[in-house]
Amino acid sequence: MALARRFKKGGVIVNEHTLTNAQTELHLQVLGRWFDFIALDELPQRMARPGRRPFCLLTFDDGKRSNFSQTAPVLERLRVPAVFYLTTGPVTTGSAFWFDQRERIVKALGCCPSGLELAALKKLPFDQLMERLERVGAKCDLQTEGEPDDLRPMSWDEARSLNQRGFAVGAHGVTHAILTRENRQKAFGEIEESLGKVSLELGSRCRTFAFPNGNWDRELAQHAERCGARTIMTTEPTWVDHTAALWHLPRVQIFGGSSRARIESKIALAAVRGALANPDGTGRRYREGRTAGGTLSPGVPVPGTSR
Repeated sequence: MALARRFKKGGVIVNEHTLTNAQTELHLQVLGRWFDFIALDELPQRMARPGRRPFCLLTFDDGKRSNFSQTAPVLERLRVPAVFYLTTGPVTTGSAFWFDQRERIVKALGCCPSGLELAALKKLPFDQLMERLERVGAKCDLQTEGEPDDLRPMSWDEARSLNQRGFAVGAHGVTHAILTRENRQKAFGEIEESLGKVSLELGSRCRTFAFPNGNWDRELAQHAERCGARTIMTTEPTWVDHTAALWHLPRVQIFGGSSRARIESKIALAAVRGALANPDGTGRRYREGRTAGGTLSPGVPVPGTSR
């Protein structure tokens, strides 16, 4: 980490999901040793003009209630900014995310039925994925009462509270469908509807979008821009500097149970472009080049456009 901080410019955007109070404190302690925490609106300036120390922008995907009940109070107490990306369907209805529904089924059966492997489901369009889950789930006695906060979505009242307390709130699709598996009409609709819903509920224009599961392509990113997004998040696991583009920003995933050594080693490896595989399931390494004008260099594949 000392070498990475010395020789890398810019900083990192960290992609989290659910953390307990204790996990939040540990992550902040580890990251705060090496980075200055910044807010989303500071990102363009810090990318263009690096500070004395590298920066860290914290982002949390999905919109689980534990973001509100566990993580946000610690962030607020320690005055650390963050962005919470909400999947608007579950936040609106209170229903479980599809991947949590899958976990319920596996737990109820004591094993994973053929075809319900996570990697297999992520290859399907959302409607087919849900049909498969509902068909198997109908045969199970699924218990949903008393679920912990890391399994159920926050409410819009809680999202508004986060926003009023100074946290940024962004869009993360409507259903958490993997948008590169959908036809263009469905994928475009997920982007537009989720940005619009966050804007409506918060009373101000939502300007940031994170791709569910990190899967994206250039056409989808351009549509998010047309819908008003100024920053667009992927899961390309590398540092951010002046060569990165706001319409497909890399993020390094860190999970709740990670130790100090695990966090530091992953962040350090991310400083070496191509050292980590993209967790979006494609296994692609991050190989991006840009011209001075900000466009992709000739001959360099756009991450997310190939399988």
